[in-house]
Amino acid sequence: MASEPYFVLTLPLKPDIRQQHILEKRFAVNGWIYNALLQKAGKRYRQMAQTKAFRRIREALATESDKAARKELLQERDALIAQYGLTRAAICRDATGYRRYYKAHTDSPVTQNLAADVWKAVDALVQGRAERVHPKKELRSLSGKTNQTSIKYRNGEILWKDLVLPVGRKGNAYETAALKKELRFCRIKQEEIRGKKRYFAELVLKGTPPQKHAEESPDETVGLALGFRKIAAVSRKEACLHELPEKSRRLEQEKQKLQAYMERSRRAQNPANYELDGRVRKGSREWRISRNYQKAGRRYRELCRKQRAWQKQEQFELARKIAAAGTTFYIEDINFAKLRRRKPNGAYAQMRSPVGFRTILEQKLMQQGKELIYVQPFLLKATGFNHHTGTYQRMPLRKSWRVVDGQRVDKKLYSAFLLNHVAEDLKQFDLNACEKDFSAFVELQTEYLQKAG
Repeated sequence: MASEPYFVLTLPLKPDIRQQHILEKRFAVNGWIYNALLQKAGKRYRQMAQTKAFRRIREALATESDKAARKELLQERDALIAQYGLTRAAICRDATGYRRYYKAHTDSPVTQNLAADVWKAVDALVQGRAERVHPKKELRSLSGKTNQTSIKYRNGEILWKDLVLPVGRKGNAYETAALKKELRFCRIKQEEIRGKKRYFAELVLKGTPPQKHAEESPDETVGLALGFRKIAAVSRKEACLHELPEKSRRLEQEKQKLQAYMERSRRAQNPANYELDGRVRKGSREWRISRNYQKAGRRYRELCRKQRAWQKQEQFELARKIAAAGTTFYIEDINFAKLRRRKPNGAYAQMRSPVGFRTILEQKLMQQGKELIYVQPFLLKATGFNHHTGTYQRMPLRKSWRVVDGQRVDKKLYSAFLLNHVAEDLKQFDLNACEKDFSAFVELQTEYLQKAG
């Protein structure tokens, strides 16, 4: 977790028509800059990736386990990266020319942040975490680096170059307490809501957010077992199982109908772009888009926005409940991207977003000064471990119950119980503590299941 906690206060902006046009232009110009930097960096990466030296280093890193040899290979790769101008500093230097040309619409901190985003995207290619990079159709946000230059917040207004944007405030106790904290930097965010562009100021503030409802958390350790559909939380005083917030199925059905309509419209308007078997023809082509297709696209984006907003609100509420259970939390560092390839995990991940919830929970705990400790699943194997026998048994995915020491226990609740008894080295379970607390866990499970009905 980060050493210095922070939180974000989002406030609506109230620009007039002239200011809205200026903001639209600035977002468009900075989007061009981002895509131009990405295109230039992508070209350099492709040139580097074709060299024998880079291919040799990548193949060697995939098999080499010796630390000294890996260090030498990484140094060679860093030299290649610097040679082809793919360092963060080199991409920032590339942004200077664009900033000078578009100086009426951008400034140095904003373009440096764009260059940093481009570097992160290209670095994912270099590290092998991504297969390709994608240009952005539209930027969602622009941010400065401090509250002293570029985008600034002063006395209820956002200042950026010649723009003075009034900020809408509710004036409640939460906003008042939050604005007393030190401001790190500001961000302007644009979002399309019900077909209209809306602008917001995101103030990134140091410290922890004010507590709307002050709740004292017990000084307990909590084991968390996070899956694609549910999360289990077990402490020495409580055991509970929560369904992860799901996207609205009603809105999902509306989206599917719109997607089908848009596909029919696209084929009807562009019959020459399809083969006889229905596949899209290869090569450059022009696409005709009807007005009804554009309306359907706007409706589809609005449904996606509503789904995200509702699900995120429920995720925050669930994270607040779990965070109130203790002060130290243990969770397995699961690679959901790899596991979602199996059926039906991909569908569950799309509808319930376990990674997004884990990020929100980690942020919530950081803001409250609590600790989230990640343990390696390949060391502990909490899913199939049996503390009574000290052995591991692979459990079927569709099986939700198992028998441990003659007791029938929920598989996910039992995994959370084991994670609540991790040894100090984080490499094994404290079997003595597990044996001591197991009967109490069974009682907590029975109590929870009776309440849940």
